Amino acid sequence: MIYKEKSFIKARPIWEVGKQMTLNHTLLFETEIDKGENILLRVTGYTGYQIFINDKFIHWGPARAGREYYRVDELELDRYITEDKNKITVISTGYYCESFQWFKEPSFFCAEIETDGEIICYTGDGNWKAYSYDDKIQRVQRYSFMRGFAEVYDHRKCEGNIRSSNGRYEVETEFCEGKRFIERELSYPDFPTENAEEAYGYGSVAECEPERYFKDRAIENATVVGYNTADGFARDSLEYLSIHMAQRLSLTSKPQSISLPLTLSDTYVGMKMKQNTTGLISTDIYCYEDTDIYLTFDELLVDGKIDFTRNETSNVILYRLKGGYEYKLITAEPYTFKYVNVISQGGKAELRRIGLIRTDFNACEIIRCLNKDKANDVIERIYNAAVETFRQNTFDIFMDCPSRERAGYLCDSFFTSRVERLMTGRSTVERCFLSNFAMQESYKNIPDGMLPMCYPSDFRYELYIPNWAMWFLLELKEYFDRTGDVELVNDVYPKMKRLSEYFSKYENENGLLQKLKGWVFVEWSMCNKLVKDVNYPSNMLYYKFLTAMYGLYGENKYKVKAEKLRKAIRKESRMGLFFCDNSVFDKDGKLSLSGECTETCQYYAFFTGVATIEEDRELWNTMVNDFGPQRKQTGKWQEIHPSNAFIGNYLRLELLSNAEMHDKLESDICGYFDYMAKRTGTLWEYDSIKASCNHGFASHVLVWFDKLGYLTDKNNL
Repeated sequence: MIYKEKSFIKARPIWEVGKQMTLNHTLLFETEIDKGENILLRVTGYTGYQIFINDKFIHWGPARAGREYYRVDELELDRYITEDKNKITVISTGYYCESFQWFKEPSFFCAEIETDGEIICYTGDGNWKAYSYDDKIQRVQRYSFMRGFAEVYDHRKCEGNIRSSNGRYEVETEFCEGKRFIERELSYPDFPTENAEEAYGYGSVAECEPERYFKDRAIENATVVGYNTADGFARDSLEYLSIHMAQRLSLTSKPQSISLPLTLSDTYVGMKMKQNTTGLISTDIYCYEDTDIYLTFDELLVDGKIDFTRNETSNVILYRLKGGYEYKLITAEPYTFKYVNVISQGGKAELRRIGLIRTDFNACEIIRCLNKDKANDVIERIYNAAVETFRQNTFDIFMDCPSRERAGYLCDSFFTSRVERLMTGRSTVERCFLSNFAMQESYKNIPDGMLPMCYPSDFRYELYIPNWAMWFLLELKEYFDRTGDVELVNDVYPKMKRLSEYFSKYENENGLLQKLKGWVFVEWSMCNKLVKDVNYPSNMLYYKFLTAMYGLYGENKYKVKAEKLRKAIRKESRMGLFFCDNSVFDKDGKLSLSGECTETCQYYAFFTGVATIEEDRELWNTMVNDFGPQRKQTGKWQEIHPSNAFIGNYLRLELLSNAEMHDKLESDICGYFDYMAKRTGTLWEYDSIKASCNHGFASHVLVWFDKLGYLTDKNNL
């Protein structure tokens, strides 16, 4: 069995009666225990929860698993149980919406507390009570197309008791049976707090109509049935549309020396983190009067300002607070930012602290570090950015980014999994990531045999990347080489067999994949406009897929198909020196080369083994010497469309690494990444600020640094 079952001794999963399948519904669960020793909290739920003991934050969970499986957290509580009577509070939100981050599954909460082997309280017996938590506004817009809902809070009724049952009404609960509980397996983060220490701006706040409002598909198309839509509330039914409310706030800067604490009254202060960072936003504030506090944030500044819609996200948190109380505010979900504006409207408040509780991979588990005796300032800067990028994208799965999506994408994970093994000596996250896919027999809304492009996730209509399914097998092959885990390899064999059968339906007479369905994705560049009919980078990847199938499962038919495919690609796609990206059918049904060539297509050819240095020496030399980060300056080969960061630039660096061209590898690494490290302290999705500035695959630079001899074991220092 690829997962380990975990049972609750007495607890049963519960939720408010009739609300298990309600969008964005939040409850507060509370119990009280006496001081004692050997106290263990066993807990899980869906979708997400925060745990507080005596109003102190201790945990955010759960770790994600495959559909209808739920990983159980086991938390030792002795160090938190310091009073004679100790209040344990859990705030849990059930999103029940399709997203790239979670499944659309019914909400529940399940917990029990054990002391010296005795269960002293558990959900289902009345010791855990459930309360309405309508402070967290339900009817709000989506945070992004890929994630759940934005956060808006109205704490004006609770008289400062934002994490207490005081003043709330108890709700009736029902049992939510049929849950399959499994061990967490993953290690626990330590949730350190990191504060913004430096102010970058200060000024007045006024309301004015913006030139245009942010129009996002997740807002405009909520509840609409169609391909490019998302679960959500219809726009005209929203209680708050906080992204538009924030856009109506005009900020005018005033030169002033700023330090905290700071009084705000229709004013704002812009605060800066040490680097781009991910976590639960944590704000300490005292309100003298009823005040609305907006937090707007982003990973960088654009023209000296925060653009909180830059990444197609609603990077806005709104709190409505009552005067006369101190608030220690913590968001329900993690967000990513380097810059944050704290904006006061309508009242007077004192900002005492702003920062976040980090939700990332525990730094204590990293066993490799930079040998500073060998590295220069540029290498150290990129190294630090790569470590930050790895940690922030490795919480419970390998994520693409910790901001816009928090999704477990294939292909991205191929690269991040190498980093986990290098930096920790283990492949624990990778095993959980891969086994999550294996837990589900078939997947919703994608063709039989296909794998989801990211997981765990739900999509309303068929949305999948056939190329990314191939990367699952490529990662599985490397995972087996790293770990020897025969159990997982054998467990997913039926899925891999069905996947290969799926692709075989699209093979033409020469064995080439033709007219693939779905979102045929090569990379974020001109490549993606050249995928029609027969796409050669996709077929190059298919060759590597078939070779890996033969390598893992030893069936000769895959080897035969791979050899035939390689010959066909080399024969059909060559256009002079370069490989052409695709062939297209004309009106008479004849297939011919499009005439378009990309830098990335050449990298795919060598990475997959369709091309080799021995067979294609001239192309190799051209690729190595004329392409790369200096192309914009040299202007060489303008007819060959340039690569973007993912995946072209990474394939280039991998090829240089494998060829042991160390000087060129180091030079290109510095050219590709140093400007990113300088600006955000993390590494980006694109080679520009167009998208996420913190993408998990980018941490793979650490693997190349190891090849260059820049890393060492911590205990060697």
